Amino acid sequence: MFLLLILLPALPLAAPAQPGGTPSLDVRLLRQLYRADLPGLDTYLYAVDATAYPVFFGGPGLAWGYAFAAGDRHDRAAAYRLSVSVLATTASVLAIKHLVRRPRPYAVLPDVRARVGTHRRYPEPVRDPYAFPSGHAALAFAVAVSWSLSHPRAYVVAPGLIWAASVSLSRVRFGVHYPSDVLAGAALGTGLAVLLHLARDTLAPPGLRASKALPPLYLRIGF
Repeated sequence: MFLLLILLPALPLAAPAQPGGTPSLDVRLLRQLYRADLPGLDTYLYAVDATAYPVFFGGPGLAWGYAFAAGDRHDRAAAYRLSVSVLATTASVLAIKHLVRRPRPYAVLPDVRARVGTHRRYPEPVRDPYAFPSGHAALAFAVAVSWSLSHPRAYVVAPGLIWAASVSLSRVRFGVHYPSDVLAGAALGTGLAVLLHLARDTLAPPGLRASKALPPLYLRIGF
């Protein structure tokens, strides 16, 4: 039920991607961004895309390393929530993809090819043929939101959200996702990160709970 509520806004756009069956708004937005002549944007998004997997799966490890080096209970709790957010998001994305089974845009739209950066293409077929929801968008927002909730400072929140939005944008620009895929992914990752933050004193082991008594949603941004 929780996942359904999170994904509900994107579901009307995420009809099976068959010729003539994908909602025209989704396809129109995809094509506008895919065809836009913005070489500078390609360079930027290619650089951002290269950071995605290292951050997704290296970020929790770095967070744990820093937490143990600092010897701070709050940092250990933050690392725990980040790790669980990544695992929960990964599992949810895989489950939903195999339930929805929406093909990727380049598989059904003759004028769209999968590409990375400037005129680079993924080897086809891509190992993961399903588009909904975007795993990159989900994980990017799960990481950014989880870390921002644990460290609500402008120098953490702003770069994190800009990075997550850029990762999500790249998936449409590269022709591997529809806009609704990244919208659903962003909502999923954000929702799971917020849920784990709200339930931090219930789900986390006693030794990995935040040492500070924060409100249920601590979002004050400091400098």
